[in-house]
Amino acid sequence: MRGSAKVFVITGLTFVALLLMYYLPVMNVGGTQLRQVDVLADLDADSTERYDAESITIDEVQKPKGAWKDSVPEGVEPIIDYGTDSTGGMDSFYAALAQGKKLGRPVRVAYLSDSFVEGDIMLVDLRTMLQKHFGNGGLGWLRCRTNFDEGTFAANLSSSGFEPRHIMKARSLSLAHYILPQGYSEVHGTATATVASLSGEQATTWSRATVWGYTDLGATVTGTPTGTTVQWRPHKGIQQARFHAANMRRFSTTVKGDAKVFGMSLENDYGIVVDNFGVRGSSGMQLANLAVGLSADFARQHPYDLVIIHYGLNAIAQAGTEKTCSWYVANMKKCVARIRKIYPRSAVMIVSASDMATRSHSTGKVRTMPAVEPLVRYQQKMAAEMGVGFINFYDMMGGRNSVVSMAEHHLAEKDYVHVNRRGGKMLAEKFAKSFVAGYDNYKRKKAAGY
Repeated sequence: MRGSAKVFVITGLTFVALLLMYYLPVMNVGGTQLRQVDVLADLDADSTERYDAESITIDEVQKPKGAWKDSVPEGVEPIIDYGTDSTGGMDSFYAALAQGKKLGRPVRVAYLSDSFVEGDIMLVDLRTMLQKHFGNGGLGWLRCRTNFDEGTFAANLSSSGFEPRHIMKARSLSLAHYILPQGYSEVHGTATATVASLSGEQATTWSRATVWGYTDLGATVTGTPTGTTVQWRPHKGIQQARFHAANMRRFSTTVKGDAKVFGMSLENDYGIVVDNFGVRGSSGMQLANLAVGLSADFARQHPYDLVIIHYGLNAIAQAGTEKTCSWYVANMKKCVARIRKIYPRSAVMIVSASDMATRSHSTGKVRTMPAVEPLVRYQQKMAAEMGVGFINFYDMMGGRNSVVSMAEHHLAEKDYVHVNRRGGKMLAEKFAKSFVAGYDNYKRKKAAGY
């Protein structure tokens, strides 16, 4: 037998021996239980427990500073505020809610995420529930055209002439024009878009429709039902075309010329809106490339009171380990820092990764992926270090194997990653209670003189 053949034979026999050792009984040496031999553990969804001891090596997550102690109703996942002594904390968001109509505009929430909220799943219900509590701020932000779903569960969108560009296709998108909506549509000639509110629980109206864009060559923007036209002249900044009409349920716009159109905001003069800036497949790390100058211009004209950052699963979906989680969060800190730089007066909140499961090679059972729990711990540690808000979305779902249970009860898809419309509504109900509890704590805190 040749030397190379011997190497393959020995390697094969060793691998088989290691596989067979998986079935040996668990042994103890000097009172210490030895870890079970499992050569395929990194591929096995049933090996979640192997991270329990390793996660202890992460420094203990900081507790919020200050003498005030929040009181959260039983069964409600708390929003933890690590920004007590910084502008990145939740107090600035709650303060905006407390102003009500005095604010002169709706309280705005920007929700940055991935395909978990695609098509407005969960967010359409969260928006509706928050608006019942804090007032109808309108439908919020819509892209004029997307590469994926057009419209939401609250409205239909039809468009033509808009050429979509988004951050997941970086070659088609100019980073010089990369702002919070994470994409835009190019117009060369004439483009039209029409949005119409649907009937049902999520039905809403708005009194102000604003089209947002950028042009080097000039363009005109016409809006109906007003029928007026706004001229966009060549300018190195964000431009807007605003149209007013009471109780709009339908709005159409026509853009003529050459322009990059970021989208349109459909709002009222008070209440709350939740703008969906989800992008399928995104890990969130692209946020570190936000164009500071143009983004700051957009932030000045269209400020947000809360920026929510909800990512993680796309970073660990293929081969997530605790080392992967540590590397990912270290890079996400740069993204949070960029958001804080662009929105220095806004609250920022980290929403942890949701549950994600895969099938075990050894038992065939579907279980939570091993890297999910350490990722959540690292995300909370990041929130504490960056001085921003945090909510454990994984625990809010129900913790380990919760997405499996949701799929069994027809609340999630059988990819064991995405929730469906029913599951999204269930999670929205829990999320809304967390926001209300946080706001109630803020009011009690202020009444007590803190």
